[in-house]
Amino acid sequence: MAYGLLITNDDGDVLIDSDFPHYHFLGKYTHSSVTQVPDLLGGGDASVTDGGNSPNENKGMENMPDKGEIYVYSVAVNGANPPICFIKPTSVGTSAPYAGIVLTKQTGTTWEIRVFQSKVTSDSPVLYCFAPLSQISNSTSSTYGLKTLNSSGTTTFDSRFKPLRAVGGGTITSPGLAHVGSTGSGWVASLNVNASPEAVSVTGVTPSDIIYYCPSLAHACQQYTHEESESGTYDWESYSWARSDLWWCFYRSCFRIGDYYGTSSNFQANYGVYARGHFYQHEGDSTSVFTGLILGALTGGAYFAILLAAVVATGAFTSANVAGGNYLPYENSYRNTSGNAFIISKASFYD
Repeated sequence: MAYGLLITNDDGDVLIDSDFPHYHFLGKYTHSSVTQVPDLLGGGDASVTDGGNSPNENKGMENMPDKGEIYVYSVAVNGANPPICFIKPTSVGTSAPYAGIVLTKQTGTTWEIRVFQSKVTSDSPVLYCFAPLSQISNSTSSTYGLKTLNSSGTTTFDSRFKPLRAVGGGTITSPGLAHVGSTGSGWVASLNVNASPEAVSVTGVTPSDIIYYCPSLAHACQQYTHEESESGTYDWESYSWARSDLWWCFYRSCFRIGDYYGTSSNFQANYGVYARGHFYQHEGDSTSVFTGLILGALTGGAYFAILLAAVVATGAFTSANVAGGNYLPYENSYRNTSGNAFIISKASFYD
């Protein structure tokens, strides 16, 4: 820069740059509503009888892990730049839920912020939001402090309006798969989150005072499939049956302040169950042996694609704001796990 003000610390990090529109405290926000992604559940039971050992158990969401909650916030900001919203978690420690921002969407002069929390709690996260001064309506009678302007005469920093103060940060990696080990047995799926959290050390801040900005970027999708078939004679009648099931969970990354001692703690990343589903096809006949029922080729394939399209058509995906009904984007894999940037600040700076 050929003019203006540039202040750095001993490490060379920029603290104030008059050319940069620094973010300032906009306010604290509580959620306006709570939602969950609806389950996808469907199946066919045409002509199924009790002949032989035709299984009818677990055709719902039995034994599936609980979904987390999505908290919806409305943040009024004048301008095109989105607010930066820090999460004040409901609790800290190894039993605390994980939380992360999964959506930032503008509607007029209001921004909708959605925070996903890994489990349902009686309390909810509070957002501490920040925006450039040019997008904040404020005033003060104070006549002292530090104020900077850019070459256009626009105020870029004003110490009287609680500028964003970062006390830590870096990048964090999320686990790979959300569930490790066996994904099920028989007609019972096992898809709970059991991966060990990844962690980054945070020092010099009381854990209960921490607020953090770290959008949810990583996600994982895992599934369990099972099928059985049988034919024979029962009660003087021939029978044949076959059943094939697909259970799945879609996970989103989220974060918490985990282990702590004094002013030292761990910023942890793991997953929560964001969406889940169960599709099945069960066919049977008590009069003759089937010759054309081959469900194995349908598991995860054409049959489930057709069923998924039918469920999407009911509007469940639209109401959940999931673009294109993309509940099952891939099989037993994960995406975007590394290099998730985060910023740490203190709630007490702004309370």
